[in-house]
Amino acid sequence: MVFHQPHNSMGNYNFNARIYSNEVWQHHFHKNLELIYVISGEVRCEVNNNVYNLTSGDFGLCLPYDVHAYTPADKTEYYVCVFSADYVRLFEKHIKGKSANGFKFRPDIKISSFLRENLVNNDKQTVYSLKSCLYTICDEFLKSVTLSDNLDRKQSIITITDYLAQNHTQNISLKDLAELLGYDYHYVSRYFHSVFDMSFAELLAAYRLETAICLMDETDKKIADIAFESGFGSVRSFNYTFKKNFGISPNEYRRKK
Repeated sequence: MVFHQPHNSMGNYNFNARIYSNEVWQHHFHKNLELIYVISGEVRCEVNNNVYNLTSGDFGLCLPYDVHAYTPADKTEYYVCVFSADYVRLFEKHIKGKSANGFKFRPDIKISSFLRENLVNNDKQTVYSLKSCLYTICDEFLKSVTLSDNLDRKQSIITITDYLAQNHTQNISLKDLAELLGYDYHYVSRYFHSVFDMSFAELLAAYRLETAICLMDETDKKIADIAFESGFGSVRSFNYTFKKNFGISPNEYRRKK
């Protein structure tokens, strides 16, 4: 199953980073760029159906909407940062409408040391030092790959995810999406399954659940109000979908907060 991470696709000047130990990340994608650096051990990275084995000292960079997954070996530590293109505007312009034929790169010792000291091991960067590190990463990445014109498949993914992000709280359907794309309903249905490995209704529900969880975490609104604001047609359907995906009811989730 491939899942879009809306929280890593919206907003400006987003940056979040963390060191992980052995955590597995299933196939997902988002609008922001994503860097991975292996501190120790080994990580099997799947990016756009290609496999890369990263070992200690290796970096990898995912471009916007690249589908990727990480599977670390035992006793592995790796650093991941997700950042919006605001930090690297020139790089954003350079890669617009392009795909890369690679993902993995390994800077020389001097540059690697600079990145470890100023990015990986430093959580108090100024915006200037952060931009310096991120542009260095982009430069090293471009030395290791060739860019080519983007595939129509990725542009369709962008159109679909943008549409869902903007309209999932409304009463929308696969028919509406087919009309937006200008394709036959049955073709879009098959295409949706091939790209996301789930139905339109399942991905739509995932967007609505993420909105509902944000509302439950950040507000004191009633469950019924949250259900309708998130796009569910009834409280009953919200409760059913929530429990099906998370194993507990919305009320139980809220009580555990």
